[in-house]
Amino acid sequence: MKKKLNQIAIIFLIFISSCGGGGPQLPSIEDGSIQAPFTTTLFKPNAIKLNDASTYYSSACNNPSFQFLIPTKINEDIYTDFIAHFWCDTGSPAEYDTEPTPDALVAYVSDAYGEYKIDNINVFGQINPKLGGASRKYARGDINNDGKDDFAFAINWEDGRASFDYKSMISNYAEPAVLLSNQSGYEIIKLGIKDWGHSVQIKDNKVFFAGHSSQVFEFINPGWNDISDNYPSLSFASFLLYDDYIINSERNGTSQGLELVKNNEVISSIMIEESFKVNFESWNNTGSNNYSQLGVYNIRGENYFDGMISEMCRKGDIIVATINASKLKSGEIIEGGYYSESDTTPVVIFSFYEIHDENLQELDINIINEEINHNFNFIDCMDVNNDQQKDIVAQVFSQQWNDQDNNKGIPEIYINDNGGYFNLDTSNWPSYSLSDDSQGYLHDVDDSNTQDLVVFPIKINSSGNIEIYITNKNITD
Repeated sequence: MKKKLNQIAIIFLIFISSCGGGGPQLPSIEDGSIQAPFTTTLFKPNAIKLNDASTYYSSACNNPSFQFLIPTKINEDIYTDFIAHFWCDTGSPAEYDTEPTPDALVAYVSDAYGEYKIDNINVFGQINPKLGGASRKYARGDINNDGKDDFAFAINWEDGRASFDYKSMISNYAEPAVLLSNQSGYEIIKLGIKDWGHSVQIKDNKVFFAGHSSQVFEFINPGWNDISDNYPSLSFASFLLYDDYIINSERNGTSQGLELVKNNEVISSIMIEESFKVNFESWNNTGSNNYSQLGVYNIRGENYFDGMISEMCRKGDIIVATINASKLKSGEIIEGGYYSESDTTPVVIFSFYEIHDENLQELDINIINEEINHNFNFIDCMDVNNDQQKDIVAQVFSQQWNDQDNNKGIPEIYINDNGGYFNLDTSNWPSYSLSDDSQGYLHDVDDSNTQDLVVFPIKINSSGNIEIYITNKNITD
């Protein structure tokens, strides 16, 4: 009887297969049993690996910080190419230094099969290209209107050298830099005067740099015009170009927050007054007993050191901002007390704003399971799951010393759920395979319209390998 049923099943399958497409896939039948339908996994089983660029960054130092891995398109295949920037810590922390921070640029170029090679000669025209210091932030745009991404960098020499007096602060100054696209790759351009570069934005053919001064340049082929006088007040901490407005993160006296600027005038602001002051020794003054007064701010009912907005992105009409602060590892912060950065652990808190009738307004937006104890510098406002709503991706630093769960390079992903947000469960995602401190972000590397995971080390210890985990489907399916 069983043999006869098997024969009937085989005849039925032959009939279905001869009818052509259009019908649903049937479960497989084998030895009279019905198997469960195949389920597509989120990630492909094997990562694409980009090899350690030690031959290139070793000209600067053997253990640099891996500041950026910038996705871009250099050649014509479907795969994303990458530009990496490395820079080196000083060998004599908290001491005066006038030498440039050593750094290195590396171009990873793909082929049609998803393999990568380093090709500095064709991309930059030299084997060991440099930006001229440590990069703090970068901005993306099309400055020369050739349809290719250009990049501008806020550059400084803040590598751990002294910064407790005017003379040593000046030694942290460096020239702003631009990677301007050309036919084969990029030209490295230095602009303006040296400054402690920290923030940067691009708008059309204009590049905006902020440090201890504001510098703005307009590209009109084949050269640059200095139009800094038109923009005298760009925030060192962070600024955002928003239509005709500039939104500055500011500290004025004992208060800090956001200012809305139009035609070089502050037309609206939201400021928080500090609770009290303490004496604080920063990381690059460790052991020097050079304390500076630092404000303590009450945020959501808790006292934090500093507490200033350090990054912003625009999500439609909403401004997403991150408040970077730090808290004591144990105990309460006491007014007038003496503290070192080594006594603290960083926190990052999201806040939301909008402009209504030329007034800044803070929004009450809920994030379910917001993780404030993971440290990060950069966020992306992007639609990660193709639902036409921009989400938030926090490029978390996964650090061994942090008592919180180590993300191993996986970013914190906050999915937009009709105006609110929830923290996406990534506990089953692949992570950076090495034990080194790591970081990562999402990017559609293979042009499949789904976001892939890119992870790499924060600092080169054992290796500078890069791992890319390609997705088979939407990350929220």
